[in-house]
Amino acid sequence: MSGGGNPFATGHDGSVFTYTGRMGEAEFDDLLMWCGEHRAADITIQSNAPVLADIGGRWIRVTPKTISHPEIETIVRYVYGENGPGEIKSGHDLDPSHEIRKPDGSGRVRFRVNITGGRMPGGDGIQITVRTLPEIPIPIETLGIEPEIVENFRPGQGMVLVTGTTGSGKSTLLSSGIRWRVEQEDANEKILEYSKPVEYVYDKVVMPSSSVWQVDVGKHLRPKHGDGSEESEFAYCVRNALRRKPTIIIIGEARDKATIEASVEAALTGHVLYTTMHTMGVGETLRRAVMPFPGDERLGIAVDIMESLRMIVTQTLLNRQGGGKVGCREYMVFDEATRSAFLDKDIDQWPQFARGLMRERKVVGRSMADSARDLHRRGLIDERTLGYVASRTREE
Repeated sequence: MSGGGNPFATGHDGSVFTYTGRMGEAEFDDLLMWCGEHRAADITIQSNAPVLADIGGRWIRVTPKTISHPEIETIVRYVYGENGPGEIKSGHDLDPSHEIRKPDGSGRVRFRVNITGGRMPGGDGIQITVRTLPEIPIPIETLGIEPEIVENFRPGQGMVLVTGTTGSGKSTLLSSGIRWRVEQEDANEKILEYSKPVEYVYDKVVMPSSSVWQVDVGKHLRPKHGDGSEESEFAYCVRNALRRKPTIIIIGEARDKATIEASVEAALTGHVLYTTMHTMGVGETLRRAVMPFPGDERLGIAVDIMESLRMIVTQTLLNRQGGGKVGCREYMVFDEATRSAFLDKDIDQWPQFARGLMRERKVVGRSMADSARDLHRRGLIDERTLGYVASRTREE
């Protein structure tokens, strides 16, 4: 699919956000709105430093003065609550979301926030990282998603893994795919999403025959304590979903043994389950998925994972020629023949086998290096960026 526009900023106009007095609640909201209007990908606010924003792939100083530590604590209380600074001093990081009503009353703007303590000159400080979230998931056409990914995005049952590093656009890609699905006239989906926090919302998406119910894990749902259960939060969410007859389950992240096990179980019992992993590439994802399991359990869970898998998509964002970012994706579709081919191999050989299948074009899929070469041929990335991707994926 060809893109219908670039959702990323291509550069900065040189302006800064100005305000009088101290940085309070109103000034903080105004700052976020200003950054949103300038299409900042990320905003960093920390004690005794000016505000920095990632605009068009460059970190820009967007305030003419520094933000004091007391001002940072005011922002933390506003975004999280009165106990926020105390939680940070206790060594906990915080992951709230934040919403601002538009001045014209036409809706609300949402932000994902992380608050983490650390060192600053002279003592302890706080850093706040903010990411602007679109009001509505980006249309899948705008992202230029490959036709093979779109065609296999909604399997009859099984598990789809969307992977990549932090800030690689995993949530953006997944939410765009869900929007594409629920906008269809006869989709007939009951979708349950469990995220921490909820990022993209579907309030403005027209759903002729589907519904999306989103759960902010830790806020709307959390495991019961004291009942002898040691389930992780997301594993608990899978169990909750299975009691509610969904057609699609979305789990924010699968990184621990319990969540992977529960997700695979759901996928093997007739559900479609989407989740994310912080991995780069199909081979690395296969390796990481079985890694949390001890030796005596590894073979069994590996077989179950392979039986449940329908597609792995890894995305990274590359610097686009002319400014901004462009998505580069590695993906593999796991049809019955592909799954059988993997099951004939030793599980330790799966990463190498996956790379070979993509290199020899024996599967529906494409390597990251091949995707980068395509972007280079189309003039979207330069030679240096192509070389970086090729070296990272160990391909010539």
